[in-house]
Amino acid sequence: MLTAALRPAFAQKIRKMAVPKQEIEALRREIARHDRLYYADGTPEISDFDYDQLFKRLRDLESAHPELITPDSVTQRIGDVLTEGFASVKHPFPMLSLQNSYDLDDISEFHHRVVNGLEGDSPEYSCELKFDGVSLLLTYEAGFLIRAATRGDGEKGDNITANIRTLKGIPLRLSADQDEASPPKTLFVRGEVYMRTDDFLAFNDEQVAEGKKPLANPRNSVAGSLKLLDPSLVSRRPLRVVCYGYDSPDKPMPSHVDGLAFLKSLGLPVSSETRVAKTIEEVIDFWQKWEAQRDTLPFEIDGVVVKVNSLAQQRKLGITSRAPRWAIACKFSARQATTLLNGVSFQVGRTGVLTPVAELEPVFLGGITVKRATLHNFDEIRRLDLHYGDIVTLERGGDVIPKVTGAVVEKRKRNAKAITEPNSCPVCGSALERVHGEVALRCTNPQDPEAVKRQIEHFASRGALDIAGLGSETIDSLVDLGLVKEPIDLFFLTPKQLLSVPGFAQKSAEKLIVAVEEAKSASLDRLIFGLGIRFVGESTARTLATQFGDLELLAKAQIESLENLPDVGPRVAQAITEYFSTKQWRSLLAKLQRADFQLKDTNAVERGTKLEGMAVVVTGSLEMYSREEIERTILSQGGKPSGSVSKKTSFVVAGEKAGSKLEKAASLGVPVLTEEQFNQLLRGEIKLDS
Repeated sequence: MLTAALRPAFAQKIRKMAVPKQEIEALRREIARHDRLYYADGTPEISDFDYDQLFKRLRDLESAHPELITPDSVTQRIGDVLTEGFASVKHPFPMLSLQNSYDLDDISEFHHRVVNGLEGDSPEYSCELKFDGVSLLLTYEAGFLIRAATRGDGEKGDNITANIRTLKGIPLRLSADQDEASPPKTLFVRGEVYMRTDDFLAFNDEQVAEGKKPLANPRNSVAGSLKLLDPSLVSRRPLRVVCYGYDSPDKPMPSHVDGLAFLKSLGLPVSSETRVAKTIEEVIDFWQKWEAQRDTLPFEIDGVVVKVNSLAQQRKLGITSRAPRWAIACKFSARQATTLLNGVSFQVGRTGVLTPVAELEPVFLGGITVKRATLHNFDEIRRLDLHYGDIVTLERGGDVIPKVTGAVVEKRKRNAKAITEPNSCPVCGSALERVHGEVALRCTNPQDPEAVKRQIEHFASRGALDIAGLGSETIDSLVDLGLVKEPIDLFFLTPKQLLSVPGFAQKSAEKLIVAVEEAKSASLDRLIFGLGIRFVGESTARTLATQFGDLELLAKAQIESLENLPDVGPRVAQAITEYFSTKQWRSLLAKLQRADFQLKDTNAVERGTKLEGMAVVVTGSLEMYSREEIERTILSQGGKPSGSVSKKTSFVVAGEKAGSKLEKAASLGVPVLTEEQFNQLLRGEIKLDS
């Protein structure tokens, strides 16, 4: 049965279906959509419980109608989709997911299946915390880490070795201080990459300070971090790993907990909260204990994992095509609360997009007091059927950020009014517009004070002009006092004006003026990114700076020429030309010139066509170039920097400590050049096929 939390339109559609084939096909499409949102986009719409209910319904229907099972059904595969940009690697064994349970009946049923499978033998169980992160497989050869891969589809995963090597908690070489702890020739270790709650909150603070959108929960932060193609960026993320699985053909262990102890002796991180349960009652005690105490932990867990401890018994029980018969994930229910919806306020983003926010009667939920929660957009409000004065339900689940999940309709007042879209901007009173193809409402006033504040935060962020000492409170004060009406006004501030801003004295005012002045020499790609053009991220800004070398030339570019650039498609090209066609841009350009801003690429390199149409991968530590410099050089010669090696790669530039990409190039026969050979190629001294 589908739960009330699922999309009403979909649930209603399912209820009307009498033909099993139609319902099965609809469920497959819906589950595939949620897989994409959860694994690829990191923006799940439903809880794990609701997802499992969908999956269970589909599995039950297919069991009742086996003639309708097809090879492409979501019940016939495992886990994530693969991420573009990384080489895929085949796992040495299937990385299976676990069967989930949510109540005592499920746990008891699991125990009975185990006992029957063992023909009456009494098992003991290993009970562990289920960390809410991203699954990982580490491979060690002769004690050295040679590969790290995501679970992927269970058969193949993304090779993220370079990213995992940046995590200080993972030993690159296993300890061998004692004979009994010496590493086996081959060792496979399963683990979970996660982020502590305090680290996540600090990371989100940095995101906001840089003008970026905060992430919903630690798991999203981990998934996004592991997908970064630049390991140096991954190294700045507070990622951790906990190891929970062991397999070695050279050194088998009698039990699962013996394997964990051995991993710990080798210097690998394992959880300290593991218990061996002699009975199923002890398993249930462990589960219930941690459901009550999960908020005391410094990291997120969404349940406990129970495994038959004896590896001999595990082998006897075996596995299904999807999950082992000897393990189960005992999930926790979502943390819930009900409270009064006092009203709805609005946040205005730097592009003018309105985000409705629920103003709530304070309620304690999952270790924090909740007063506000985002409602995302008005499509979400209509989906939840919210009215002013409703009693609403809140959940935290695995999310650090609480969300409104529905209204208690039976408690709604008779004359309650539905929450509807405003007719004008609640902040400045200007007209609103809805962009075709988008759900968001946008304020049409480019001078909206809240939008201006967010624009300044982005303009001054680390990836843009990186203006030190310009925090969100200072920005709010500058705008509220009328000293700054758009980001460029920062460059016309005086120390005397800053002395009128709360918290500023003579020294701090002069220090900020110096920081603002230094920002004028920022590279062109940082300036382009700081402009806040829709869909233009740091990589695209670098491409534009390299290709045009001059902000004024970029502003005059035709949409056709933009569409042909790497990282720029029709949607991005349209956004760029629209930005540079506005009166706001012409005013901004005049102010940039008056402020003596650097509008040309100070890092410009000679342009040419020596790499025209070539895809180039750079790997390892370089001596002659920084990573940004070599990317600019490749772009300036008509090439396209790429993050992964494939058959389409023209050549690889390899520096010191080049790893898996070098191996991949060798296996595919892709040419590999040193930095000096790369320079010789640019000078015309050698040819690629020489």
